[in-house]
Amino acid sequence: MTQLLSPQAAVPVTDDRLSAVFLAACRSEWTKLRTVRSTMWALVLTVIAIIGLGVLLSAIVVGHWDHRSLSEITGFDPLLYSFAGLNVAQLSIGVLGVLVMTSEYATGVITLTLGATPQRRLLLGAKVVTFSAMVAVVSLISCVTVFFVCQALLASKHAGVSITDPGILRAVLGGAVKMVLIGVIAVGVGAIVRHTAGAVAVLFAILLIIPGLVQLLPQPWNNDITLYLPSSAGAAMSAVVHFPNLLGPTAGFLVLLAYAAATLGVALVLLVRRDA
Repeated sequence: MTQLLSPQAAVPVTDDRLSAVFLAACRSEWTKLRTVRSTMWALVLTVIAIIGLGVLLSAIVVGHWDHRSLSEITGFDPLLYSFAGLNVAQLSIGVLGVLVMTSEYATGVITLTLGATPQRRLLLGAKVVTFSAMVAVVSLISCVTVFFVCQALLASKHAGVSITDPGILRAVLGGAVKMVLIGVIAVGVGAIVRHTAGAVAVLFAILLIIPGLVQLLPQPWNNDITLYLPSSAGAAMSAVVHFPNLLGPTAGFLVLLAYAAATLGVALVLLVRRDA
C-alpha cells in the first residue's frame, strides 16, 4: 500500500518567537562585544578623551581667565570646553561601531552568525541595540563626570553652571545621545562597506574631511552646508550658547537622527539583498 502523507502546515512565526530570537541575538552580540579586546580599548579611549581632554582644556581656560576680554566672558559657553573631548571620542566609538560589522566579514564569522540568525533585519537591529546601549552607558557616565569636574574648576572664576540651570541637563544628555547616534552611523557604514579600512575611511571622511572641504566653499554656501553636517549637528546638541554656525539643539538632534536612520536604511537593504 502507498501511504499518502499530507504536507505539514507551516509553523507561523509569532511575535513571542521573534522576541525570543531577538533577545537571543542581543545576548550573542553582547557576548561578542565584551569578549573582544578592541571593545575595551575603544571604551577606555572614549572615557579618557571625554573626561581627560575636557578637564585639561577647562583647567587651561581657568588659568587664562583673567586675560579674557569682557566680550569673551559675556559670550562664554561653560560647556564648550567641558565637552570638547566628544569630538575625539566620537572617532573611537565610530571605529568600534565599524568593527561590530566588519570584523565578522573579515574573519568569516558572519556566515555562522547569519546561520544562527537568518532574519537579517532582526540581526542588524540586535547589533544596533546592543552596541547603542553600551555606548549610551559609557557616554552618559563620562559626560556627567566631566560636567561636574569641569564646572567645579570653572566655579573658582564664577563661570560654572549647575545641572539644574536651564538647558544644562539637556546639553549633558545631548552629548551622550550624540555619541550613540554616531555609533549607529558607524555600524551602518560598516554594514554597507563590509571592509574595516574602507568603512573607517568613509566614517573619517564624514566626520573630519568633508567639514574641512566645505569650509573652502565660497560664502554663504560653506556656512549653510556646515549647519547640516553630522559633526555640526552633534555639536549643537551639547551647546547651551547659540552660535551662528550651529543649529538649535532640537534641530541638531533631528538632523543627526536623520543621518543615522538613512545610513541604517541603506545598510538594511544591502544586508538583505547581498550574500554573506
